[in-house]
Amino acid sequence: MILGCPNQDADHIFPLGILDHSQNIDSLLYCNFGWRARGIFIDVKKQDLPTPKHNIFFGHLLTLKTYIDKLPKDAHPFIAFGQMARNFSGGIFYLDMWPFMDPVLMCTSATAAIETTQKTVLATKKPRSLESWFIPIAGGPNLFTMEEDDWRFWRNTFNPGFSQAHIMKLVPSIVHEVKAYQKLLLEYSEKKEMFLLDEVTLWFTMDMIGAIVLLDSKRTKNPLAVALLSQLRWKLSEQELNPLKRWNPIRPIVEWHNSRQMNNYIGKELDKRYQDYLSKIKRGDNVRSNSVISLVLEGYLKQSQSKKPSITLEKRFKSYATYQIRTFLFAGHDTTSSTICYIFYLLAKNPVAMDKIRHEHDNILGAELDAAPKVITENPQILNQLTYTFAVIKESMRLFPAASSIRQGVEGVSIRDDEGRTYPTGNTMVWILHQAMQRDPRYWAQPNDFIPERWLAAPGDPLYPVKGAWRPFEFGPRNCIGQGLVMIELRIILALVIRQFDVRDAYEEFDRLNPRSGGIVMVEGERAYQIEGGGAHPADRFPCRVSLRKQGAL
Repeated sequence: MILGCPNQDADHIFPLGILDHSQNIDSLLYCNFGWRARGIFIDVKKQDLPTPKHNIFFGHLLTLKTYIDKLPKDAHPFIAFGQMARNFSGGIFYLDMWPFMDPVLMCTSATAAIETTQKTVLATKKPRSLESWFIPIAGGPNLFTMEEDDWRFWRNTFNPGFSQAHIMKLVPSIVHEVKAYQKLLLEYSEKKEMFLLDEVTLWFTMDMIGAIVLLDSKRTKNPLAVALLSQLRWKLSEQELNPLKRWNPIRPIVEWHNSRQMNNYIGKELDKRYQDYLSKIKRGDNVRSNSVISLVLEGYLKQSQSKKPSITLEKRFKSYATYQIRTFLFAGHDTTSSTICYIFYLLAKNPVAMDKIRHEHDNILGAELDAAPKVITENPQILNQLTYTFAVIKESMRLFPAASSIRQGVEGVSIRDDEGRTYPTGNTMVWILHQAMQRDPRYWAQPNDFIPERWLAAPGDPLYPVKGAWRPFEFGPRNCIGQGLVMIELRIILALVIRQFDVRDAYEEFDRLNPRSGGIVMVEGERAYQIEGGGAHPADRFPCRVSLRKQGAL
C-alpha cells in the first residue's frame, strides 16, 4: 500500500523541506502543504502503521516535546527521536514534524536500513529538502544532494583519490599535520589550563583536510577556514525553534559573504593549479599530484582530450568543482574532530583499554616516541597492523556516531523490519538513526559499554557485531567516499598522540565556572552528550586538561 492524502486523486506530496525565510510561500500555499502533510497521517492510522499519538493541529510536535523536556536544552535532536523509537518493537515508526521537515519514516532496524541503502531504489535517492541545508555549506549541487546522474559523474571523478593506494600516498602529509597538532597539545599542557578540545581540534582538522584537498599547508584562520566555520555557526542557528534565531534577517547577508569568500579562495586555487597544469603539459612534465584538487583538474583534462584544452577553466565546471571541494572541506573536518574528542574521552574513562592501545603502539611502532612519525612515513602499511587501535576507533564511532543518514521514499516501495513487517515509504523521508541503532540491545551485547574487543571477536562470540548495525559511514552506493581516509587519519593521530599525552575531560571544573540555573546536564549518565554542530559534537565542546604522560607509565 502507498501512503497518500485523504484525497487519493492527489498524485504526490510536494516536498516540504525545512522551511526558512528564503522560501516565498504565500499563506494559502503554506496551509495547503500543512493540510497535505497532516493528511498523510490519517492514512497511516487507517493502515494501522506504527506512529505516536497524532494531533491534527500539531502533528507529533507535542509528543516530541515530552522527550526533549527530559534532555538538556542543547542535546542533539536524534537523541529524542532514538528514545521515541524504543516504544516501537520493529524499530520503525512514522513521524509528523511539519512545518520543520517532511513526513518521516524513522528507522532503527538493521534489516530495514540495509534494504533502504543497498537493496532498493531508495539507495541512491536523497530528499530534495536536503538542498536547503547544504546549499549554504557547499554553494550548489554537491555529492550529498545531487540527482543520480550528476552524482555518479562526480563520484567517479573523485573515487581514484580515495582509493587505498592513493590514501597511502597522503600519509606523509597527514603525519606533517598531526605533528602540528602534537605541538599545539604540548603548548596547552605547558599552560596547565582548561580549554575546549573540540574547538582546537576543529581548526586542526580543517588544516589537515585543507592540506589533503588543496595540498595547502597554510595554518589556521586562513579566509577559507574562517568563512566555512562562520557559515556553519550561522547555518545551525536556523535549526533553532526560536523564530528570532531561525529567521534572523542578517543570516542571508552573512551566508552570501561567507560563500563569496569561499568561492573566491577556491576559485583562485583552481585557476592557479590549472595554469600550472597547462605549463607542465606544454613542457611535457608529469602532471600527477596527490591533492584532491589535482584530481578534479585531471578529470577536466580527460574530458578535453578530444580537443585542445581551453586557456581557462570552463565556468560551469569550475563552479561545480568548487561545490564539491567545499563539501569535502566541511565533511572532512567536522566529524573527524568530534570522533577524536570522543576517543580521548572514552579511553580516559577506560584505563585498561588505554593500556592496551599504548602497548600495541610500543610493540608495532617501537618504544621511542620521537621515531614514530618517521616509522609511519617510511612504511605507511604498518598502520594496518594497529588492529586494537582500529577497534578503539570503531567502538568510539559506535557509541558516538557523528551523523545519521536519510533517503527519499518512493511510492510503491516498502522496507521490512527484522520480523518481516513491511512499511510503505511513499511521501516520506526514511531517516536511519545511527545513534539509536548502534546502542540497541537487539544488536549489541552490553550496548552502552565501551568494549573495543567486540571488533576482534570471532563469529559466534556474543560480542560479535550484527551485520548492518554499525553504520557511521553508511553502506551502499552513497556511502561516505572518505571513510578510508578518515580511518587512516585517526590511526595516525592516535599513534602519534596517545602515548605522549593524558587527555581528561574537565566537565566538573567547567560546570563550577559556568553554573547553569537549573536544568538537565546529563543524557543517560553521559555529561559529554552529543549536541548539534554540523555533525554531532560533545557537549560544551569538550572542556579538558592535557598533561604530558610520564615516560614508562602505563
